[in-house]
Amino acid sequence: MKNVKIGVAYSNKSDSYEAGSHVASLAKAQLHETATFALLFCSGKHDPHRLLEGVKSIIQHTPLIGGAALGVFTNDKLSYESYEASITLFGGSAIRFKTYCQGQINEDEFAAGQRLATAIEAGKEPDTKGLLVFYDSVKQAMPPMLNFATPLFAPIDAAIGSTFACAGAGILGDMQLSSSYQFYNGLVLQQHVVAVQFSGNIAFHTTIMHGCKPGSRYHTITKVHGPVVLEIDNRPALDVIDDLLGSESNIPWKEFALYVTLGVNKGDKFEAFDEINYANRLCLAVDEANKALVMFEPDLKVGDEFQLMHRSISLSYIQKGVEQIKQKAAAKEPLYWFYINCAGRAKPYAGGEVEDVEELQKVIGPQTPFMGFYSGVEVAKLGDHLQALDWTGVLCLLTEG
Repeated sequence: MKNVKIGVAYSNKSDSYEAGSHVASLAKAQLHETATFALLFCSGKHDPHRLLEGVKSIIQHTPLIGGAALGVFTNDKLSYESYEASITLFGGSAIRFKTYCQGQINEDEFAAGQRLATAIEAGKEPDTKGLLVFYDSVKQAMPPMLNFATPLFAPIDAAIGSTFACAGAGILGDMQLSSSYQFYNGLVLQQHVVAVQFSGNIAFHTTIMHGCKPGSRYHTITKVHGPVVLEIDNRPALDVIDDLLGSESNIPWKEFALYVTLGVNKGDKFEAFDEINYANRLCLAVDEANKALVMFEPDLKVGDEFQLMHRSISLSYIQKGVEQIKQKAAAKEPLYWFYINCAGRAKPYAGGEVEDVEELQKVIGPQTPFMGFYSGVEVAKLGDHLQALDWTGVLCLLTEG
């Protein structure tokens, strides 16, 4: 008999309190015992205070983290830009949880990350197996500015090293950057980073799902200011991207946002392509006056080489990613799947006819609980270090033993 119990539920009720109580009731009915921890995500259209009140009416004192999402999905549900909400409840004697929270990331991401890392180091246990971290993507709505994952996760990476797996995400409630908040136990917060540490007789594994392939030779960043790429190969960035896309593409500059993806190869540039070595950086917006790309993260530097990435129309990477993570788990029986998926990969933004989440639902099947959400930025181990990622999925697997 499994010593970890999991219940996953979804609701699309527009009344926030009803949505919270509904989704918590459905998940609790699957658990058949007291919940010891909860992951909760919901549309930015919800009133987060009322939704959390609805959840707490069913599971009063359960530790909980999560926040706003651009969309959510479970084994058989997929929804965005509506009134969706989803929850995972955990129970059982084999797994323990410890939650963390730090504020003021809008003032100094690195300092907030350092405080969180210090708390995690102090709370780490000998059998700690994994960590999930979620932070407020939106620094301010007008003019739009983001909190950056790169400085936030640098001290966390230094603290945990290779001792246990970690995945994370920047969360937001809509693509207009007007809504973002975090859940932490009984609170609704903003400008915070929240985390949960898993310990016990379990294992936690992650893998990166890219779905991109290089579509150009290597080019070099020659002028950059924070997240703004001004020049490539000593030419205005937008002129270079125009050339790389080709004269027949006819894509206006304003549509480069959430479309243009630059891939930085962290492996050997002369070896055969292996997507596991790539950190993909997605364009957030375009500065037409300066012919510049505004990226989600400020980690591209002068001298960095990149390739323009083409999105794969094949979803074979889903099956490959699932097999990779199962190999890491050494054939132990899956208990729970969790997927952090870039919102840019959702059909309305990707401009395609397929959803990679639907393919993942097919591969995972209905038997093992599965939940996830659409994010702004994804974070996972790339090689030996935590890396902020774009146009990426981070697949997590929990197993017992």
